Amino acid sequence: MPRALPMHLLAMLAQVGVTLFAIWDIGPAMPAPVRGLLIGMLVVFIALWAGVIAAWSLGRGRPPGRRLTWRRTNWLITWLGNGANIAGYWIAMPYAPEGLILLLSMFAYGTVTLEVLGSIQRPPAGEGWVLNPLALPASMSLYWALHWSVWSAPLILYSLAYSVVMMELRRIVQRAVNRAHAAQQAAEAALVQVAAERDAKTRFLASASHDLGQPLQAARLSFDQMRRSPDPAQRERAARRVNWAFDATEQLLRQMLDHLRLESGAVTPRLETLSVGPLIARVAELNEPAARLAGVEVHALPSRLAARADPALTERALGNLVANSIRHAKARRVLMGARRHAGQVRLWVIDDGVGIAPADAPRLFQDYVQGSNHGDEIRGGFGLGLSSARRMAGLMGGDVGLDAKWTCGSAFWLELRGVEGKAS
Repeated sequence: MPRALPMHLLAMLAQVGVTLFAIWDIGPAMPAPVRGLLIGMLVVFIALWAGVIAAWSLGRGRPPGRRLTWRRTNWLITWLGNGANIAGYWIAMPYAPEGLILLLSMFAYGTVTLEVLGSIQRPPAGEGWVLNPLALPASMSLYWALHWSVWSAPLILYSLAYSVVMMELRRIVQRAVNRAHAAQQAAEAALVQVAAERDAKTRFLASASHDLGQPLQAARLSFDQMRRSPDPAQRERAARRVNWAFDATEQLLRQMLDHLRLESGAVTPRLETLSVGPLIARVAELNEPAARLAGVEVHALPSRLAARADPALTERALGNLVANSIRHAKARRVLMGARRHAGQVRLWVIDDGVGIAPADAPRLFQDYVQGSNHGDEIRGGFGLGLSSARRMAGLMGGDVGLDAKWTCGSAFWLELRGVEGKAS
């Protein structure tokens, strides 16, 4: 049941009771047509009120476009009550003694109070004044201005003051309700975020124990084979596998430390003007061993562009993009290059692999998120490479993104602030 419905029911019962009392008290002094008009008005009001409530109750199971909403119902009931009050006030006042005048006026102010309370809506809602509760005091003031008596001035002033106070009270209460609702939503969102971070860290710990265990176990087996095998060629192959396992372990540990340092805000960039071409060549050279093991060709295009960035952070961020393509894209070739873009410099890493699923693209740069296209057999890692690259780029005033128009594989870019000319 809506919160305002009991208040409307109470107001309706009070209105019927006061009207019946007025008919009983001053009915003999009224002309018969006026008394009949007052009784007919009361019957019509009750019928319309019941009809609106019945239409709202019967339509609650219908589609939204074919039912009477409670907001509309509330508006209709309020104006029905106002119309009945105003009509009854103007009909009964000319025949009412002083005691009944005070009773009807007190009832009118009580009705205004209930209407103000009923106008408070579920948030978010407007905090300004509403016109419905002002109709009855305005009508009373007009009546007393046209029928001037000793009661006119006090009742008019009281009506105006009471209306202002109640409208301001309504605004304050609605604002408090809106704030409480906003605080509740913020608390719920914070709880969802905390739960997501807790789950992400749980996945991180599980992934760390799994992914660190794989190369260490491989190193142990390869070392044991190198120690036991009498064949020099087999020992050489085992030694290479040991080196690969330790390199993989070192890379995972470096990725973890980078993420923790970036997350804690312990990294301070040192910006300088750097030449993009040598940087791309160096990143390609550093990733050549891993690319060779994965059967991937890495091509670095020359460039004369210069950017304002931290060399170490840029190298690591770009290296994360390249490592991501080598490890997860199932690509045969990875191309690295740079181009100007809207006054900035974009460093591109393009591969001809399986690409990025549309469902993964919006969350690909979040912590602990890995794409679904590459499959579990080569998944590995913690899902921190791309998110760390974005954090590093952000520290330098740049950004990292994915070109959604690229369909033959994937195209990642690292954007840095451009510098005119060639770096020294």
